[in-house]
Amino acid sequence: MQTRKIHIEKPVTEFLDSYKNKKTRDNYRIAITHFLHLVCKSSRSGKYAEPDVLALRYFDALKSGERNHYRDLKEYAYILTGKYASTTTHLYLSNTILWLEESNLPLKKRERTRILAQIPSPKPRTAEIELKRKTLCAVYNELPERMGTLLLVMLGSGMRLGETFKLKITDINWNTERTEITIPAEITKTKTGRTTYLTNEASIALINYLRSRDDDDERLFPFTPEAAQYYLRKASKDLALKNNGEKATIHWHMTRKWFISRFTLAASKDVAEHIAGHEGYLSASYRRYTRKQVLKQYIKAEKKLSIFNKKSG
Repeated sequence: MQTRKIHIEKPVTEFLDSYKNKKTRDNYRIAITHFLHLVCKSSRSGKYAEPDVLALRYFDALKSGERNHYRDLKEYAYILTGKYASTTTHLYLSNTILWLEESNLPLKKRERTRILAQIPSPKPRTAEIELKRKTLCAVYNELPERMGTLLLVMLGSGMRLGETFKLKITDINWNTERTEITIPAEITKTKTGRTTYLTNEASIALINYLRSRDDDDERLFPFTPEAAQYYLRKASKDLALKNNGEKATIHWHMTRKWFISRFTLAASKDVAEHIAGHEGYLSASYRRYTRKQVLKQYIKAEKKLSIFNKKSG
C-alpha cells in the first residue's frame, strides 16, 4: 500500500523564499517572527515554535474568530512605537502587513490608515557627526585591533564595506610605492574592477594585524559586517558622541565621505571619485589618467587621509 504524501504548509518560509536577496528575507523574517511571538502564546517551557508553526496556529485562531488581524496589527503598532525608533517601527509593521496580505488577509484602506496614524513619521534618532581627525582617533582607540585596522583601511582606500569584506589577502600588493589593492570586478557594486591604495598608517596597521593572526583564512578580514557594525555603534555609544549638543553616531559609509572630501582638499576630485568606485567617474577617469598619475594624485592626498598626521590640517 502506497503511503499518502501529506503537504505541510509553510506560510512563512514560502513567502520568504520568494525573495532572492538575503537581507530582504532577513528583514521580513525578523518582523514576521516578532509579530507572531506577540499574538501566539509560547509553550509551557516558555519557548516559541518555528514561525511556520506559529503562523498556522495564528491562522486557525483567525478562522475561529478568536483573534482579529486588524486589532492585532493595531496592538503591534502600539507596542513597536513604545519600544523602537519610528523607522524600525515602520519597517516591522509594513513587512508584517505585506506578509498578511500575501496570505489573503488584507486590510481595508481605512484600517491601514488608522494603524499608520499611530506611528510618528520616520526620522533618525541620531544625527551623523561631522568627522574630524580627533573624533576618528578616539573611535580608533575604542575599537578592537581588527576593527581599528578595518577603519584605517577604509579611511585610506575609499572602499565600500561590502567590497572590503570580500577581499582576499592575495588582492594586496605590498611591492609598490604605496600598498596597492586590486578590487576584482565581481565584488564591486558597479561590476567594474579598480585599484586603490593605502596610507602608510593603514599599511602598518594591516601588516601588524595580519602578523597577529593564526588562522589560514584567505579573507583579508575574516569576520562579518554585522560584527563591524556592532563595534562601531558601541564605540559611538561609549564615546557619547554629540553633534550640536544632540546625540550623534558614525557608520562605515561615512569613511567614503571622509575619503572623497579629504582627498579633494589636496588632489583631483575626479581621481577621488574614481578610486572610491563611484559610477560615472570610472570610465572617464580611466581615459584621463594613467595608473601612474592616479598613484601620484593619491600620494599628494595621503596626508589629508591620515588621521594620526596632525600637520595635515
